[in-house]
Amino acid sequence: MQKKEKLIIEPENIHKIEPLFIRYLTIISAVLFLLLFIFVFGKNRLNEEYNIINIWSKPATSTETPLLDNNFNIEGDFKHNFFTKPESMVHYFNKNGTTIFYTNLSRGELASANNENFIIYKRYGNYIDAYNNNGLILWRTNTSIYPEISPYANRSIYHSSDNSKIQMFDFDNNSLSSHIQYGEIVTDGAFALNTGDYIAGFSSGDIAYINRNGSLEFAISSILSEINIIKSVAISEYGSFALSISGIRPEYISLYDSKGGTLWYLETRLNTRRHVSSYVSEKSMTAFMLSDRNIILYNLNNGKEKDRINIEKYDMQNAINMKLNSETNTTIMSVSKEGKSAVLIYDNKLKEIIYENFIDGWIYYLDISSEKNEYMILSDKNIYTYKRVKL
Repeated sequence: MQKKEKLIIEPENIHKIEPLFIRYLTIISAVLFLLLFIFVFGKNRLNEEYNIINIWSKPATSTETPLLDNNFNIEGDFKHNFFTKPESMVHYFNKNGTTIFYTNLSRGELASANNENFIIYKRYGNYIDAYNNNGLILWRTNTSIYPEISPYANRSIYHSSDNSKIQMFDFDNNSLSSHIQYGEIVTDGAFALNTGDYIAGFSSGDIAYINRNGSLEFAISSILSEINIIKSVAISEYGSFALSISGIRPEYISLYDSKGGTLWYLETRLNTRRHVSSYVSEKSMTAFMLSDRNIILYNLNNGKEKDRINIEKYDMQNAINMKLNSETNTTIMSVSKEGKSAVLIYDNKLKEIIYENFIDGWIYYLDISSEKNEYMILSDKNIYTYKRVKL
């Protein structure tokens, strides 16, 4: 019988003589993989930190030099350079906050403005005066209409005194369209910021789209509800998409192309009995709707919900209105109620809020400069500019 040799290394003791890197190979591999993942996918988030700082600010009704941060400058150009307040003033300024034109409005006088021209008219009057942004009068006409000017395009919509009819004009006061009327009154309207195309909603539940040349591109009825009314309309920056919020029991959000084709519609599961703030952006391919507790974001391609921004955390539930600009890789938005506003900057790719602030006042306009990392906020009290800088 052959004698069994004793093993020099017993199996249960193998781990005691392994080299250190072998013994902890699994742990070391996991750590190396994690470091590689962070380097490849998270480098920008870890190594590049940003802050959003105030560059200048000034009262909206002041011609004084703004309060400046001398360490930074506004490098891009803002399309928005004006502010108006009923029975108060018309104010034009440059990107650095320096006033370039200012005029007072008398009792009963109102103004509608864009970045190149403005119209002064009276709440109960029979004439309107048009000026350029240097205060040079361009023309005067006898009429009792209410003008609405495209913010950045040479187009105006004239509303009849009872707000039942609309008509498009250029800024030389040439009529481009016939009178358009559907239902008793116009409930909402919006310009395509960069082209002057116009969308209008009516109390009858109808929607009319007037293109920049004054042609009626389409007029359609919204999806039938128990109470059929248009509560909100929106049009994208270059007029490619139109949006409506319509109806009570049920309420619908609907997206159309520029020819009136329905791309999708959804029940909102809400029955709001007032105006609903909405926006649509072909730049970020997103539709935005303000609800009682959230700002809801929808994908333009298929109508699927992309995100919800909870406004209750800012004590802004049941906000009255929303302002928004989504022309870059970020969206700047605000919600307002009771004379106070929350301003948010949202990263469209990361789907997260990267900045939040509170403003004592109602937000009138929001803009993003050509540099894409500079923001303007205009409230009824102050004008602010901010810049996103790398630390």
